[in-house]
Amino acid sequence: MNAAIIVVVAIVWMYLGYRFYGRFIEKKLKINDKNKTPALINKDKVDFSPAKKIFLAGHHFASIAGAGPIIGPILAISYFGWLPVAIWVLIGSVFIGAMHDYISLIASVRNKAEGVAAITKKHLNKRAGWVFGLMIFITLILVVTVFSVSSAESIIEKPNLIIPLATITLVALLFGFGVEKYKTNHGILITSAIILIALSIWAGEVFQVSSELINPEFTRIFWITLIFAYAFIASVIPVSVLLRPRDYLSSIQLIFTLALGFIGILILGPLIDAPAYISGGSFALWPILFITVACGAVSGFHGLVSSGTTSKQLSKESDAKRVGYGGMLLEGLLPILVTVVVVSGLSWGEGLVGGFQDLLGRGWIILFSQGFGNIVGNLGIPLITISVAGLIGAFMVNQFILTSVDTSSRLGRFVFSETLFPKIKNRFLVTLIVLVPAWLLAVTNSYQTLWRLFGTSNQLIASITLIGVSAYFISKKINVKFVVVPMLFVLVTTMYSLLYLTFRTGGYISEGNLALTIISLLMFAMGSIVSFEGIKEVFRRKK
Repeated sequence: MNAAIIVVVAIVWMYLGYRFYGRFIEKKLKINDKNKTPALINKDKVDFSPAKKIFLAGHHFASIAGAGPIIGPILAISYFGWLPVAIWVLIGSVFIGAMHDYISLIASVRNKAEGVAAITKKHLNKRAGWVFGLMIFITLILVVTVFSVSSAESIIEKPNLIIPLATITLVALLFGFGVEKYKTNHGILITSAIILIALSIWAGEVFQVSSELINPEFTRIFWITLIFAYAFIASVIPVSVLLRPRDYLSSIQLIFTLALGFIGILILGPLIDAPAYISGGSFALWPILFITVACGAVSGFHGLVSSGTTSKQLSKESDAKRVGYGGMLLEGLLPILVTVVVVSGLSWGEGLVGGFQDLLGRGWIILFSQGFGNIVGNLGIPLITISVAGLIGAFMVNQFILTSVDTSSRLGRFVFSETLFPKIKNRFLVTLIVLVPAWLLAVTNSYQTLWRLFGTSNQLIASITLIGVSAYFISKKINVKFVVVPMLFVLVTTMYSLLYLTFRTGGYISEGNLALTIISLLMFAMGSIVSFEGIKEVFRRKK
C-alpha cells in the first residue's frame, strides 16, 4: 500500500473533525467571551499570564506532544501492525482525545483555572479528589523521571543535538524578553529565531561536540542532572519568560518537521513494507492497543496540561477550541507521521541491519529519526541530506521530551499546592518536592519497573478527568451525553487492562513481580473508588 494514501485520509479526517465535531462541542459548552478568564482576573505574571492565541496554541501543542505519541505507536506497530494503530489514532483523537482536552480546559477556566483533581475534589467529594490528586502527582513524577532519562540518553547517543538544544533555549529566553518586556516586532523576532535555530542544526552536524565526560555512568548522571536543573528553573520563573516562548518555537519546529515528513511521503509515495495486522502476538488487541498508543489518541496528561498551565494563560473562551481541540488534532497527525515513516522508510524483518526490528533494539528515537531521514533526505532539498534530516527528526523528538519535562514539573507543583497540601504554597520548595524524588529514580534507574504502569495510569487519569468535569458541567445544566460513551470506554478499557496485565499468562504475577502486582492492584482499587464516587455523583446530579 502507498503510504501517501494514509497521509491524505488523515489530514482530511482531522480537518472535518475540527470543522464539525469541534463546533458541536463548542455549542454544547456554551462558549462566551463575556466570561472573563482567570488569566485576566488573577494575573500574577508567574503562572497567570494572558497570552495571544498563537503563543498559547504553541505552548499547549508543544507540552502535550511529548514522547508519548512517538513511543506508543512504534511499540503498538511492533505488537499489532500499522493498521490498528492508524484507525485508533484517527477515531480516538477526534471523538475522545480532542474532546477530553477541550472540555478539561473550559472546566478549569470556569473554576478559577484549578486543575482537574481540584475540580474533582470540589464537584465529587474530598476523598475522591485527594486520591485522584495523589495518582496524578505520582504519574507526573514518573513522567519527569522517564522523559529526563530519555532526553539525556538521546544526547549521549547523538551529541550533535547539544548545539541545537542549547541554542533554542537561549533563543527562547531572548524571544520571551523581546515579546513581553520590550514589545519587539513579532515578525522580526520569529524570523531571527527560526534562522538561528536552523543554523544551530547545521552547526550541530558540522561541529562535532562530544557528550562523553569522565566515564559512562558519570556522563549519564551529569546530563540527567543538567536537565533537572533546567526543569527547576523553567518551572519557577514566569511562564512568559521561558516556558511559553520555548514551547512556541518548538511548536513551529514540529509543524515544520510534520510538513517535511508529509511532503516527503506525498512526493515519494513510498510503499509500506510492514504487515497491516499482526495476529497471535504476545498481547491481546483489546485492551493493550488502547493503553499503548495512549497520547496519540487520548491522554490523561493532556487534561493536566489543559487545566494546569494552559487554563492560566487563556485570554478568552473562544480561543479554547483552537488551543484545546485543535491542538490535540494536530498532535494526532504526529503518530500518523510516525506510523507511515517507520513502516515505509524502514525495512521490516528480523535480522535486517538498519531495519525496524534492528533499530527498535537501539531505541525509539534512533528508529524514528532514521526512518524520517530516509524519506526526507531523499527529497533532494539542498543541504538536507539523510544525515541532516535524521538530525532534524531527533532534534524534534528531544525538544518535545524537554517540553514535557518542564511542563510536568510545573504541573506537579500545581497538583501538590491545589489538591494535596493547599497550605504549602512556596513554589521553590514544592518544585523541589516534585523533582528530588524524580531525580533519585532517574539516576538509580529505579523507575523502570514503575514505568510499565504509565500507560494504564495515564488512561485512568483521562477517564476520571471525564467523570469529574462531567459532574461540573451537569451542575451548570450543560448536557454532557457526548462525554458519557467515551468516558465509559476509556474507564472500562483501562480498568480491565490493569487486571489483564496482572493475571494473564506472562503477567506480573506469573513473572513473580511482586512490586508491579501490588501497585497495579492498588491502582485498580484507587481507580474503582474514584470512578464509583464519580459516576454515582454524575447520575445523581443528572437526575
